[in-house]
Amino acid sequence: MPTPTPLSATIRLAVPDDLPEVHRMLIALAAQHDQSARVTPPVLARIAQKGPAARLIVAHRVDSPQRHPVGYALVLIGWNGIAGADWAVVEQLYVQEPDRGRGIGQSLLAAARAQALAAGCAGVTVSSSPELDGSALVWRALGPDQEPRFAAE
Repeated sequence: MPTPTPLSATIRLAVPDDLPEVHRMLIALAAQHDQSARVTPPVLARIAQKGPAARLIVAHRVDSPQRHPVGYALVLIGWNGIAGADWAVVEQLYVQEPDRGRGIGQSLLAAARAQALAAGCAGVTVSSSPELDGSALVWRALGPDQEPRFAAE
């Protein structure tokens, strides 16, 4: 099978117009885990727009006439008592089909790293499930020798 062509994407913090599509992706991500999403659109809006410890990052395809995002990452920032430092966790990472495997996840994780650094975090952990380990694999592909410390668990 040939390698898919990488896609060019604009990566930025979410704005209110992005939230309906992010909510649909959140529902799809929950379904992948055989769960139902419990986050309602108003709660998502509160997290994305008013949560001081959250960064909702979205990806838009540059070559698409559609205005909605094709992927997102939810980054939570807080104190890590084990590390003894501020730390970020990529709690959710999702890229819609057919855009998977084409670099958008890597771009989202790179943006998550940048957000963590800007917030003064000493590191980032990517939350991943063994049965859905794509985000951990993408994170590791970005390079293990990054400063500050970054991990995929």
